Amino acid sequence: MFTGENRRPVKVFFRLTAMILALLLLVSCGGKAPSSKGKNDDAAKPEVAAEQDDQPGANGSGGTASESFSAYSEAKGKVLNTLSDALSNNPGTELDSMSLLGVIMVDFLLLPASIFGLGEDAAAITLGMIGAKDVVYAEDGNRYNVRYKNDEGEEYELQGVYDKAADSLKCTVFIEGDESLVSEYCKTSFGYVGQIYGINDDGSRFIYQLALSGEDGMIGISEESTTPAALTGSEAADFPKACKEWYSIEGDKFTGVTSDGRELSFVYTPSDDS
Repeated sequence: MFTGENRRPVKVFFRLTAMILALLLLVSCGGKAPSSKGKNDDAAKPEVAAEQDDQPGANGSGGTASESFSAYSEAKGKVLNTLSDALSNNPGTELDSMSLLGVIMVDFLLLPASIFGLGEDAAAITLGMIGAKDVVYAEDGNRYNVRYKNDEGEEYELQGVYDKAADSLKCTVFIEGDESLVSEYCKTSFGYVGQIYGINDDGSRFIYQLALSGEDGMIGISEESTTPAALTGSEAADFPKACKEWYSIEGDKFTGVTSDGRELSFVYTPSDDS
């Protein structure tokens, strides 16, 4: 069982990740002005803007791909932080908080989405902060592509397709040319639904499903043998309950089912450093 000191690294990890994401987004926005190469110029390409505005869907945000991703990441971060704090500080569920680390870890692979639409200069500055090299950025209408190498020379690629009208983004991550992760989210009437499908190094597969509504939300975790159906944006606010493992916060009410099948239900009291 975690002691108070042992729980702290888990919560610090969540906070550090959120800080990195926020910092990268700020740098990306700052890099927009000087960028001229690979920059999305709707004024010079009215046909591109018209193409994006005419895409089907509801609840449109009217923002850019990077702004949309930032809003979704912020919503996800709030719910993840609350769920982690609840599990870490409730007697008997401290170890269960480790299940949420995987949901956070995939954000590092999705960081290039924070500069979609901001141009090549912003991509180089932002990804350079995490040690990326040989950054190549490209965009074509609502499609984005970022390639780079890590400090060990491994090649990463993130492909993204943004639907402005529906305020949805689908990203596919390739590592050394092999598809490794597919992440998507859609804006809904209550907030967001999200889905992350990935393949581990050993070939095992996993899926995370999210429903976010302000400070409330639910995250489901399952192992998968087949590719899940794409999100439609019409999913119910409790659709992650279809997963084997799930955790939910609604106000101060925490409920869930752990990886070993234990049912949880308790009143959440935020910790002093939550």
